[in-house]
Amino acid sequence: NEIDINYSFFDALDLDFSNILVKNLKVNNAKNDCLDFSFGNYKIQNANLTNCGDKGFSVGEKSKLNLKNGFVASSKIGVASKDEAITNIQEIRMKEIDLCLSAYKKKKEFQGSKIIINKFNCNNYKIKQESDNLSEISILTEY
Repeated sequence: NEIDINYSFFDALDLDFSNILVKNLKVNNAKNDCLDFSFGNYKIQNANLTNCGDKGFSVGEKSKLNLKNGFVASSKIGVASKDEAITNIQEIRMKEIDLCLSAYKKKKEFQGSKIIINKFNCNNYKIKQESDNLSEISILTEY
């Protein structure tokens, strides 16, 4: 139901080979990724991530993430989807981000990835989105 992590020296929450539903997730001050998912199915209803040293959401290695409502602030990358991951987001807001959205193939044994967002808002960023030729980012509504 509730996960609250503060001041992590590495990734704050690293989940692999799992099938998990989290209702409320809060991470503040992670030296690396706030959330790191691999090889699983993940559902998050509400996530509030601040001061992530690298990525807010790192979704990789054929994972599927379904996020209902997310907020990422003061991080290098808001959402990264890589190596055949599928990241579905109902609504996400971000601020003070270097790169809001990133979709790509990282490891040679995988293909590209997808990010699909229904409602998207990113303020005070350097780069809005990046994807390689094997990946796609789809934003239905920006506000």
